[in-house]
Amino acid sequence: MKRVFSLFLVLIMLVPMSVSAEEITKAETIISGVESEIESFFDDDVELSVSITPSEGGRKVKLERYDSEEKEYKPVSEFTTENAETATLDITVPENKRNRRSSWWKISVLENETARSAFFKFRITTKNIVEKELASASACIYCIEDKALIYDDECHERRKQASTTKIMTASLLIDSGKYNSITKVSKKAAKTPYGYLKMKVGDRYTNKSLLYALMLPSSNSAAVSIAEGVSGSTSKFVKRMNDRAKALGLEDTHFVTPHGLDKKNHYSSAYDISIIMADIYSRSSVFRKVISKRKYTFKTKKLKIKNTVSTKDKLKDYSSKHKGGKTGYTSGAGYCFCGVYKHGGKTYVVTVLGAPTINGRWSDMKTLYKYINKYGGTKY
Repeated sequence: MKRVFSLFLVLIMLVPMSVSAEEITKAETIISGVESEIESFFDDDVELSVSITPSEGGRKVKLERYDSEEKEYKPVSEFTTENAETATLDITVPENKRNRRSSWWKISVLENETARSAFFKFRITTKNIVEKELASASACIYCIEDKALIYDDECHERRKQASTTKIMTASLLIDSGKYNSITKVSKKAAKTPYGYLKMKVGDRYTNKSLLYALMLPSSNSAAVSIAEGVSGSTSKFVKRMNDRAKALGLEDTHFVTPHGLDKKNHYSSAYDISIIMADIYSRSSVFRKVISKRKYTFKTKKLKIKNTVSTKDKLKDYSSKHKGGKTGYTSGAGYCFCGVYKHGGKTYVVTVLGAPTINGRWSDMKTLYKYINKYGGTKY
């Protein structure tokens, strides 16, 4: 009897103080049927078939998701098993509760009168949102037809956007009904830095020629002329730019100029720029034609000055799937680009912001175009 009593004391000592003698006699709970690593397309629900043993009396089960900000698991849904020796639960992990890349989850089975509590942790990784080594500070791929974000690298981060600003400027000109009108050159327009035109005060330009100058060599003088021609002043035009941004539901964009030279409170994001491009590209054949061109030659209406403007888009020779885009660079923004790419019958807008070098910008664009080639035919 002494030996048995001593052994019982040893067992009690080995059990943590928080565990009662009653709990020692309870059965171990076994959770099975779930992999520790799961991959899924980002727009799919994850369906799990989870077995719980024992399940007599009906076991309470929770599906929990890890909250990285509060550093704890939080319940998403709760279940009760059937009254059986082993019961199987069909559990859905909803796609709208998951992160784009990966998220941690836990299945917790609560203690009951006959069995101890247990939990199982697993991670869900989203297919196709595959992290790439990019030089750019932020990047985005957006599918126009599916209205889907299929690649996200800090795409909602607010950044200076340089001349990708001019996509909105072009959009407002095309929508203004003044595309076929003529605009007189002001002193302000003629003196705007990086004009890339032989612009003289008092000369007259067709708005069509200003649009080509805006989008191909990225003329800041053309941007100011367009703003003044459409709205009477740049300040009124910029208000229309911000109104359009709000109408598109953009939360990370604010314009101060029609051209994108660095200014305080002039910013956007890779995602927002993609939406602006997607909007005008899908609606306007004029816009699609302009960004597809390599060169455009015209004469001014009054002084008959001949100008030939050429694109800065270095992807024209990369692939026939590339349909054009808009460059951008300032010292504050770095090298930027927003391009349109066709693959598998669908249209993708790809935006990179904040590349440290011009070669880094083009390399990132090619990487993301290859990404579309690989994943565009899937459900992402």
